[in-house]
Amino acid sequence: MDGPNVIKKLLKDLQAQIKEQPTDPEILNIGSCGLHAINVAFKAGAVVTQWKILEFHRALYYLFNKSPARRALYSFYSGSSLFPKKFCAIRWLENSDVANRALDMLPHLKSYVEAVEKNKEAPCSNSYNLIKEAIQDKLLPAKLTFFRSVACEFEGFLREYQTDAPLIPFLFSDLSVLLQGLMERFVGKDVLVKNSIMEIDLNDIKSLCTDKQMDLGISTLSCIRKSQVPEKDATAFRKECRQFLLKCVQKMRECSPLIYSLTKAVSCFDPSIALKEKIFSRRLVSLLLILTEKNWVDGIVADRAKRQLIDVCSRPHIIHSLQQYKRQYESIDKFWFNLLTTEGACNDAIKVLKIVMVLSHGNASVERGFSINSDCLWENMKEDSLIARRRVFDYIASVGGLSNIEISKKMIHYVHNARARYSEANEARRKEQQHKATLLKRKKETTLQLKDLEAKKLKIQQQAQRQKDVIDEEISALKILQNNLT
Repeated sequence: MDGPNVIKKLLKDLQAQIKEQPTDPEILNIGSCGLHAINVAFKAGAVVTQWKILEFHRALYYLFNKSPARRALYSFYSGSSLFPKKFCAIRWLENSDVANRALDMLPHLKSYVEAVEKNKEAPCSNSYNLIKEAIQDKLLPAKLTFFRSVACEFEGFLREYQTDAPLIPFLFSDLSVLLQGLMERFVGKDVLVKNSIMEIDLNDIKSLCTDKQMDLGISTLSCIRKSQVPEKDATAFRKECRQFLLKCVQKMRECSPLIYSLTKAVSCFDPSIALKEKIFSRRLVSLLLILTEKNWVDGIVADRAKRQLIDVCSRPHIIHSLQQYKRQYESIDKFWFNLLTTEGACNDAIKVLKIVMVLSHGNASVERGFSINSDCLWENMKEDSLIARRRVFDYIASVGGLSNIEISKKMIHYVHNARARYSEANEARRKEQQHKATLLKRKKETTLQLKDLEAKKLKIQQQAQRQKDVIDEEISALKILQNNLT
């Protein structure tokens, strides 16, 4: 998936192409991928501090990756068998685990660096040089700890939305809670109480807490104390932490689905909102207005849908169902369809519900899988193996776990013949490689023949050109002689 700006351009071009008549429906827009936007916000915060945390994590992983000798040397000098976890700064979910492992490794890394420097066994690589420089920073533990604490704020949302189940009614509330939680760490409490989180002026210093009032987290404060750095360095670190949080919030307010009115409007189907009569009615009206303006429903259908939904949600047994709803146990689309179909005479409400529930809250499965591939990733795994393991992973997830898989005769037979198919696949791969090698050889031979022919052609052309030049000179001389004779 490309960035938000590319998606916006695609949306604009697509809308212009598919809307032939004024009455044709327009694309409903809640922005680009919410998961992408949130991950970009976190990365922007990490980068703006210039701590080089992302580079540190990447260098730490690649320093020991695919290097048994270096890993053995590290274990010998440090006495530790802990090694870094894989890290990727783009749409990666396990940021806090990576930071936690790096924190656990810091004392051992220092022992390792001291030993290899003393014995002149230091690796000649950029990764090692970056780590050697980073561990000299007394505030590195505090930086990693703060990075981990902010990552934990984001991971709840990112993990929850790694699903194909419709979660669009909860998107506004969950993003608002995430944004609120981040802002509570560095924005004044009175400012948060009096203003909407989307309207607070973050450029106004009066809206922000002082450096010492910021919520850095207990672990981060403990690391600052243990570092015993001068107060000016601690103050500078706190300011950088504020920059981290500020940039995260700014990015979220710039490009997350929160900036679109439709995101808030569809939250009327959040059961907790449906229990609040005034808020539910206001957001439902907003949703129906958008659908009417975008030509998805006409005014009559919208009015009937409004009456049906308000009537259904006011009934005592429906209120009880809304109160008992737990999203971790029941899909929101099934919940609403069951309510509306059992009540009867809710066809217009169901039509609106269908439109809402097909809206996507994030990446497609293939893109989203980038965040969870570490669960089925193994070093040096080839593409076919990775795809096969991912298919198994997705199937297990779809049925709700290993205990829910039915072991059929067909599956047993398939596993029984796995070795034979493996041998056949290897033979087919060998033949394919031979075929490719033959084609490559013939291609090289053809290329050489073409070069020889082109060289011969050029030589003949040059000889012909020289002969032409000689004849042209003779013709010119004869013409001059002819003119002199006349």
